[in-house]
Amino acid sequence: MTASAPAARRTALAARLLREMEQAEQQGFGTSTVWLTREETDLICAALARSAAERDTARLDFLDRCATAMSARDGAERGWQLVIEQDRLLLGATAGLHGGSFGGSFGGALGPGGPHPSCRTAIDERVAELERARNAPATEEQGAARAARGRPP
Repeated sequence: MTASAPAARRTALAARLLREMEQAEQQGFGTSTVWLTREETDLICAALARSAAERDTARLDFLDRCATAMSARDGAERGWQLVIEQDRLLLGATAGLHGGSFGGSFGGALGPGGPHPSCRTAIDERVAELERARNAPATEEQGAARAARGRPP
């Protein structure tokens, strides 16, 4: 399958949907029932997933570009950190202070392994840390606490 085949199918589907919606509007309907094949449904779902992923990628790229621009402006090396505490959630890039010691708005709450050159790395590190904690065997004390809450140990 060539790269142009999916594009041609998307274009044909878009043209068909537009034509059917225009026909519905001409008949005075605000909506229209459109019958789709499984392939067409899969094509739409894949396009929506790509669109969401592209927006998320653009957001994360924007954050990294902002930190890079700030570093270029003031010459300070910045590192990303994701802090998850009971009362706050903070994703930020802080400048190295006093010989490379990071602190700033994180108030010394930097987790293990940080700060990171990319916001993606900071997020991925915290996700991996939470997954490791979730998959770790429970201690007797944790098992008793879970049992008291009605959860399996």
